[in-house]
Amino acid sequence: MKTIEINNCKIYFVGTAHVSKDSIEEVEKVISEILPEGIAVELDERRFLTIMSENKNKKIDIKEALKSGDFTKLLIYIFLSNSQKKIGEMFGVKPGSEMKKAIELSYLYNIPIYLIDRDINITLSRLLEKMPLKEKIKFLMALFEEDDDIEINEEKLREILNNPKKYVEMLKKLSPTIYNVLVDERDKYMAKKIFELSKIKNSLVVVVGAGHVDGIINYLKRLENGEKIDIDELIKVKDKKFKFSKIFGYLLTIAIFAFLGYILYYSISNPDILKLLTINWIIFTGGLAALGVVLARGKPLTALIAFLSAPITTLIPLPFAAVGTVAGLVELKFREITDKDIVNLFEADLKDLLNNNLFRILLVATLSNLGATIGVFYCLGKFTHIFILFPTLFLTIQTFL
Repeated sequence: MKTIEINNCKIYFVGTAHVSKDSIEEVEKVISEILPEGIAVELDERRFLTIMSENKNKKIDIKEALKSGDFTKLLIYIFLSNSQKKIGEMFGVKPGSEMKKAIELSYLYNIPIYLIDRDINITLSRLLEKMPLKEKIKFLMALFEEDDDIEINEEKLREILNNPKKYVEMLKKLSPTIYNVLVDERDKYMAKKIFELSKIKNSLVVVVGAGHVDGIINYLKRLENGEKIDIDELIKVKDKKFKFSKIFGYLLTIAIFAFLGYILYYSISNPDILKLLTINWIIFTGGLAALGVVLARGKPLTALIAFLSAPITTLIPLPFAAVGTVAGLVELKFREITDKDIVNLFEADLKDLLNNNLFRILLVATLSNLGATIGVFYCLGKFTHIFILFPTLFLTIQTFL
C-alpha cells in the first residue's frame, strides 16, 4: 500500500492484480482498518453494473455491430476479457473480485463509492483510432497463437504486485500505443478524478491495478503543482459522422477513382495494361479478403462472396458497405446465434472461442476487412510505383505490348 497527501486529504492506494486472492484480502484489510470517507475504484459505470449484476444474459446486436463497423472494438474487448478470465480461473478468482469486495464493504460501512475510470467504450475507441495498422495485425495474429508456455502462478502475480513498474515498462516497449491508451491516459483520467475528490474528503482509499499506482501518484503531484489535465481531451472520440478515418475514406476513394482515370487515360491505346491492372486489383483486394475469411474458418461461400465484393466495396468508404460487413452478414446466415453463444462469448477460454458462432462471425468480419485493406494499399503502392515514379517505364511497356 502507498500513501500520499493531496489537498489535506490522506489517500491510501491499494494496488491490485485483478485475479489475485491476496488483492481481495488486502482490500478488505485496508478498508476495514482505515474506514475512509470515500472509496474510489478502477471502474466505469458499465463495468460496475457488470460486476454487480448476477444476470449473465448479455444482449449483443450483432447485425448492428457489423453495420456500424464496431466489430473490431467488440473483438478486442472479448479478447481482453477472456484473457483475464483464463488467468482468474487458475486461482479460483473471478476478474474484478477485489473491486466487488471494495463495493460490498462500502455498503457495509456506509461509505460513498466513486467510479473513477474512463468508459471502456471510449478507451477501446481511442485505442483503435491511435493503433497503427501494423500493431492491429500483430494483435489479431495473437488470437491464433498458443500461450501454454507462459507460466502464470501465485508467485508471478506477487512479483507483478511488488514490481509493477517493470511490467508496465515492458508493455511500453512492446506496444507504445496500448501503453499510452490503456495505461497513461487512464492514469491521467483517474488522477484528475481523485484530485477533485481530495478537495471534499479528508481520507480516501483508492483501489486500482498495481500498474496504475505510480502513474496516478505522479499526475496527482503534478496537479498539486498547478499543472492541468484536460478531461474533455481524454474522453474525446472522433464523431463517427465526421471522424478522420471516414474523411480519409472519402479522400482515398476519390484518389482511387482519379488514379484509375489516370490509368485509363494512358491505357486507351493499350487495353492489355488496363486489363492487367484490373486483374491485380481483383486478385489482391478480393484474394486477401477471402484469405481473411479462411483464416477465421468461415464458410466457403462467405470467402467467395468476400472475394467478389472486396474489389467493389473497397471503393465505397461506408461501414455498411465494407467487405467485413458483407462477409459478416453472410456468415451470420449460416451460424445461428444462441443465448449460450452470447454468455460463453465472455466466459469461454480462447480455444473454445473459435467454436463460438458469434466470435467466429466477428473474426470473419475483422480479418476480411483487414485483408482487403492490405490489398488496397499493396495495389496503390504497386500502381504508383509504375505510373508515377516510373512514367518512362510505363511508356516503354506500352511500346512493347
